[in-house]
Amino acid sequence: MNRYTIFILVVIMAACNSPARKAQPSNNEKHEKQPIQVIFDTDLGNDIDDVLALQMLLNYHKQGKINLLGISLSKANPFAIEYVDGYCNFNNIPDIPLGYVYDGVNPEDGSYLRQTLETSVDGQNILMPRRSIKDSIPKGYILMRELLSSQKDSSVIIVAVGPETNLERLLHSEPDQFSNLAGIELVKKKVKFLSVMGGLYGNEFDFPEWNIVQDLPAAQTVFEKWPTKIIASGWEVGNKLLYPHQSILNDFNNSSRHPLCVSYKLYGEMPYDRQTWDLTSVLYAVEPHKNYFHLSSNGTITIDDKGHSKFVPAKEGMHRYLKVDESNIEYTLNALIQTVTGKREENQ
Repeated sequence: MNRYTIFILVVIMAACNSPARKAQPSNNEKHEKQPIQVIFDTDLGNDIDDVLALQMLLNYHKQGKINLLGISLSKANPFAIEYVDGYCNFNNIPDIPLGYVYDGVNPEDGSYLRQTLETSVDGQNILMPRRSIKDSIPKGYILMRELLSSQKDSSVIIVAVGPETNLERLLHSEPDQFSNLAGIELVKKKVKFLSVMGGLYGNEFDFPEWNIVQDLPAAQTVFEKWPTKIIASGWEVGNKLLYPHQSILNDFNNSSRHPLCVSYKLYGEMPYDRQTWDLTSVLYAVEPHKNYFHLSSNGTITIDDKGHSKFVPAKEGMHRYLKVDESNIEYTLNALIQTVTGKREENQ
């Protein structure tokens, strides 16, 4: 046996005896598995779809698809703080940073905030908040500044589903202990895009949308001055996608103890199927690649003095809006339901 043959045999034996090496994921695979950084700005307490949207985000967070950095409240009712804190605790995700819109709009209790907080089963409250207005909750826009300043550039998606008071205050904010950048510059540096439920697009309807008119100057400022992409979900999108009451009745274990189910029943007389306005902005923000929606062309959205939203196509425009057609409704609605209920496969 010559030396060359012996060398080949040694190499083969070494290869056979060495431990198997796992295939390394590609750069694309590594990137896809990184959680998305999300800030949620919500007027929870005005409509029940905010609770459904919050449940979606908490489920995404538990699945590792997103990192829910914080929640800023755009409804100026202190019970919203206790509700959201208790709701996150119920989902075993405590201590998510909270911000609050002091001197904001919509101070009324609504039909389910205080009522759900006061609901008990077998002598125990179903919501058990640890934080309240007494705990020096930071201003919503200050919380956003703190969270944005610690993130990588162009990495954060803001999902806003209520009056845009906190967003306007963020844009107008001055440098502080968290960042030496003013608000617009900080947003431009850190935010990937804004997914906002607000406005009305297309030719089917024509009226001022509710989120827009609650704080009209704020909405006008945001659509005029926001320095990154905006993806708007108009009233007409969620109006076509109705969340089925059967899911509230059947898809949650111990529904009498689940604050989502309790709040849904308090909000309206059952049975009713509620529009999924806020949910659509969440779904697109986290899973834009799934083609649940079509996108308009690039353009510019402006808000007039009565609250009407107007879209003008423009090649260099930073704004687009969501569209859903009849052929896609079942596919998209099923995704919304499964995400709210947490029944989607984690690897989907």
